[in-house]
Amino acid sequence: MNKKYYTLLIALLVGITGVFAQSREYVQDTMSMGFEYENEIFYSMTDGVVSTVPKAGWEIAFYTAPFSAGIIINEGNEVKLYAYPKGDTSAWDHMDTTGMSTWKPLYNSPEYWEDGAFNKNALGHPDYGWGIYNSVNHSLYGDSLYIVDIPGTGLKKLWILNKISVNNLYNIRYADMDGSNEKTAEIDAKPYVDKNFIYYSLVNDEIIDREPSGEWDLLFKKYYDQIAMGPEMVDWPVTGATSNVDRYTNKFYPVADDYEDWNALPFDSLKNSIGYDWKSFNMSTMQFEIADSTVYFVMNKAGDVYKLVFTLWEGNTTGKFALNKKLIQPSFISNTGKPSEFVAVYPNPARETVNIRLDDQDIDNGIIIITDLSGRKVFESDFNRDITINVSGFPEGLYFITIHNDNFKETGKLIVN
Repeated sequence: MNKKYYTLLIALLVGITGVFAQSREYVQDTMSMGFEYENEIFYSMTDGVVSTVPKAGWEIAFYTAPFSAGIIINEGNEVKLYAYPKGDTSAWDHMDTTGMSTWKPLYNSPEYWEDGAFNKNALGHPDYGWGIYNSVNHSLYGDSLYIVDIPGTGLKKLWILNKISVNNLYNIRYADMDGSNEKTAEIDAKPYVDKNFIYYSLVNDEIIDREPSGEWDLLFKKYYDQIAMGPEMVDWPVTGATSNVDRYTNKFYPVADDYEDWNALPFDSLKNSIGYDWKSFNMSTMQFEIADSTVYFVMNKAGDVYKLVFTLWEGNTTGKFALNKKLIQPSFISNTGKPSEFVAVYPNPARETVNIRLDDQDIDNGIIIITDLSGRKVFESDFNRDITINVSGFPEGLYFITIHNDNFKETGKLIVN
């Protein structure tokens, strides 16, 4: 299972980008999750709202990477998960709920998408919480039983039978607590690998396709995070912004409204880097207030850096909120100081290989140089129109790409993770 936490020391690309950044204007977006936050909003820093979907309608979801064990619950809709403490999988036929009021519910990790509630009791490889990894065939086999508490439906018992990793298939078994309405389901994640999760309804016995395949950077939703209650940290429902996989964010406080020094602090890729605490409830005025002097910066998958400032939060009666955003640093710029219109870099972030392509028909060749943060050259080559570079041996982090010939020069960023 891949846990993602990458801290990057970001440096300015070139001096001329400061001139470009100052010319950008804010874009204002106002959105609503509805009464009691009944919807979730997938949001792109470039394009705005990608899709708005109901938070209800599913109970569990499976991380789609073939060699992942991540399984989450729909905690935003108050689904609760309990590991059955009275026996292993041999107890399936006689599971009961005696003493359940003393059992502690399991929640998804607030920091990592891939670490779901079903992975909460993981002991480390080869134990991933719900199942054990088999080193011969690389599959996982369920060794734990669970009880799922579904609002409006009640309790169901659940057994994640296995994940056949080479085929990216999950098999599950579930039923009412008395054993009635027993079902088995094969969940094929292959058609959904361009998304983080494949969702499943235990109530309707069906796969739910709810995550957009288009690019999104933030998901506004209700979730559980760790909150300080006296000397203890407890799981508590919050509502705010969660970051997509391979998105990088940082926070600055206290700063002036015009603050744009985005590279003064390291970025990280935690799911809750922005989180929920950019607003609070004032008991004197009985109104929500936005944290002042607070600025966020978000680096999207293309490497563009946006400034983000929240301006409104109305709470669960309307679910309405608003933000201002501004493009501060484009991923690629030309020698005129403007964003490049003809260089494509994908995927970015890259893990094994990266493709770089010139889309301008009048430019068909150049020299490409990749340097690390210290300025050390790690790659150089001539290329015509496009090139594929193996970056699997590069240390994780941020790199700078320069492409040039006698007539043009482009500079951009590449993230290797």
